[in-house]
Amino acid sequence: MTAPAPARAVAQISPTDLRALRLLAAGYTVRQTGTRLGLTGSAIAMRLLRMREHIGATTNAHAITIAVRTGQLDLTETTR
Repeated sequence: MTAPAPARAVAQISPTDLRALRLLAAGYTVRQTGTRLGLTGSAIAMRLLRMREHIGATTNAHAITIAVRTGQLDLTETTR
C-alpha cells in the first residue's frame, strides 16, 4: 500500500486579484474590471497573468475555480 500524496500548498491570491476575479465572475470584461479597480486594462491583464502563473491556472475561469475551491473567493458576496 502506498502512502497518500502530501497535500499541496495553497497559493494565496492577493486581495486586489480576488476583487478582479470576483468582477470577472460577475461578467465584467478585463477592461471594465481595470476601470472598476482604478487600473488600466493592460495593467489588470498583467496582474491576472502573473496571478494565474502563481496559482497554476491556465485561464481566468480556471483561476476563479481554483480561488473558489480553495476557499479564497466567495461568489455569493456582492460586487461593489
